[in-house]
Amino acid sequence: MSFSDLYAKYNCNYCQEEINGIRIRCAECIDFDICLQCFSLGAEIGSHKNDHSYQFMDSGAFGIFLGRNSWSANEEVRLLDAIEQFGFGNWEDIAKHIETRTPEEAKDEYITRYLEGCIGRATWGTVESTSRPSLHCADRDEGPLGPSAVSRLPPLAITADEATQLGYMSNRDDFEREHDHEAEQLISALSLNSEDDELDVALKLSQVDIYTRRLRERTRRKRLVRDYQLVSSFFNNQRNKQRTLGKLAKEKKEFTERLRWTAQFYGRAEQAGVVAGLWRERELRVRLAELHRYRLAGVTRLEECAHYEQHAAQRKHPHAHLLHQWVPGHQSDKRANADQHAAAKKKRRRKRLKFHQPKVHTGRKYRMWMLQKELMQQQQRRMLEASADQ
Repeated sequence: MSFSDLYAKYNCNYCQEEINGIRIRCAECIDFDICLQCFSLGAEIGSHKNDHSYQFMDSGAFGIFLGRNSWSANEEVRLLDAIEQFGFGNWEDIAKHIETRTPEEAKDEYITRYLEGCIGRATWGTVESTSRPSLHCADRDEGPLGPSAVSRLPPLAITADEATQLGYMSNRDDFEREHDHEAEQLISALSLNSEDDELDVALKLSQVDIYTRRLRERTRRKRLVRDYQLVSSFFNNQRNKQRTLGKLAKEKKEFTERLRWTAQFYGRAEQAGVVAGLWRERELRVRLAELHRYRLAGVTRLEECAHYEQHAAQRKHPHAHLLHQWVPGHQSDKRANADQHAAAKKKRRRKRLKFHQPKVHTGRKYRMWMLQKELMQQQQRRMLEASADQ
């Protein structure tokens, strides 16, 4: 007998009455069942004859446990199936699933047979009967997720007033209002009923799946807030906003803002390292481009770079050194300017700089030299041709 036969209902093929107990199944006819009354009278119908071979079948009406009021095997299986489906303690729905017992009878049968009976003693083992549960905590935890292997984050450096304004509970390390605070309303009214079909069950499971995803997003955001110390950073930025803006260059701040999206893939320290590495790479690229420009201009020493920049500025603004004399509210002092010019000239002579004369820092001089060389070669070829003709 298969497990599905316990829930199957059979009718007599002769009198069409429902068979609740033992039935007779014909071994020669296909799917032919007959009740005991019709079998005792020798009933025949269709191709079935009363001299055919037969079998006695029982669909679970026999009792498993000995006793006067013992339950049938069908009822015991329905009891265990209902507890697995509706949970322990939901005796109203369990009794509806059994169909032949009251909630009190279902509760007494399960506790007597499967908790306090021989099956319960063999399955649950020995349980300590103490009035207060004992909590055992190991002195040292050296497991893979023990305190020694997991570094604790520092506490949040905020005042009580700031925590109250933000709705932050420091003892629980949590907020009074969670992210996506109304996510629980999606499943608050869900319940499984015996009348639900497959479409209803699938729809309810989809709602539970959506709720689970929203919980994961909430947990992810809380982890980011705790990892990056956003609570304390929020109030620290309010206190030190002016000082922070004064120290941080505008260009570097914009660069950091463009890379903020990488924070969802790294921790706080890792993300800071990535941003610092990319900023350093950018600085090196700018410096390499600057040195390449010096080299193309003919500058080969670092001490010559300042002199090159000075000449480049003078070529761009030939009268830049005279602009300060025309600032409103100031008077020109020709003697002071002459003294400064003489001192600077004397200093340049003493240091014997390489660039004692204005130098052309472009490729124009090289192109002129190549042109002169080509003209000289053409002149020499002409002279050789003239001598050969003579």
